[in-house]
Amino acid sequence: DLERQIEAFVDYDNTRRYHESLDNLTPADVYHVRPTIRNQATIVGRLVVSVRVWFLRRVEGKTMKIGQFVQSSIPAIFEYCERQDPAEFVRLQDTRYSKETFDINYPFCRPVDQIGQTDRVRYWNRDYVVNGISVRVTSQWFNPPTSKSLPLFRRYLVQRGIAVAHPLPETASDEAQSDAAVRAARGRYKGNAIGNAQNYLVRNILSRLGDEQFSAVQWQEVVEEFGRACAYYGAEGELVMDHVVPINKQALGEHRLGNLAPSCRACNARKSEQDFRDFLAGDQARIAAIEAHMIKYGYRPIGDHEQLREIIDLAHQDVRHLADRYVAIINTVLRGESGEEK
Repeated sequence: DLERQIEAFVDYDNTRRYHESLDNLTPADVYHVRPTIRNQATIVGRLVVSVRVWFLRRVEGKTMKIGQFVQSSIPAIFEYCERQDPAEFVRLQDTRYSKETFDINYPFCRPVDQIGQTDRVRYWNRDYVVNGISVRVTSQWFNPPTSKSLPLFRRYLVQRGIAVAHPLPETASDEAQSDAAVRAARGRYKGNAIGNAQNYLVRNILSRLGDEQFSAVQWQEVVEEFGRACAYYGAEGELVMDHVVPINKQALGEHRLGNLAPSCRACNARKSEQDFRDFLAGDQARIAAIEAHMIKYGYRPIGDHEQLREIIDLAHQDVRHLADRYVAIINTVLRGESGEEK
């Protein structure tokens, strides 16, 4: 019976299943070289690709509209900075100012020599020279309802009297509608779903740093080291692993033996995201015991590592950006389908 099933599967895969990697032919077609079928399949395959490209362009054309608008306005903005307000050029390089002014998470522009390797994808490739400084402009712009950048960007241009070649049409109620849409869209994210996903990603990254691996036997040796009792309170009974330096984007703890100590469930819950020194404030003996354990296993906490913290923050933000991105694409598709039905 098993042999018949295998034979049937092989026959199906070789003679009836069309493989995209084979230009939408079956392996039998390729083996026996059927030119007519090959030409027809190639045409069909190209048609499928064309439909995919058309669909992506249709979606991208709608979701990237603000990006095109910003790019067309950049020369006028920098001309304004050079001729009327040189200080504005400095402000545009500030993260907080850019967030408050445009609702974007990166500086509007940054000097090219200050854009790190991890941030290069966040900026368009074109260089602009402003007051003798070569800069690039961030590409991280999103359309309503995931962002209110569009009405804010329009307001910015109008308030400063910056004329652009192809401004987008604007109505009196456009900004109010956009703000309402943003509040509604962001309201969905006020639950724990996005925050949990962001924290899970950070924990996953920090847990996989380095190449240390350990076994259950080695973990039991750590438990024995602490007298088979809670490292924080001394209670015996059921013990769980606890990261003495928490795995989060503030503390930057890691999943290594030197950063693990046995804990009762009560202490594990109370300690939560605290550093062990804060949790054990005043109990110098237990703090010293944990520090000795860290030294024994060669664990040196990352500490205040600015570059790593920036990378972790970037990963943390990417989760929300990715969610916003796909929400915008799906909403565009659904609106298009709704319009076609009407």
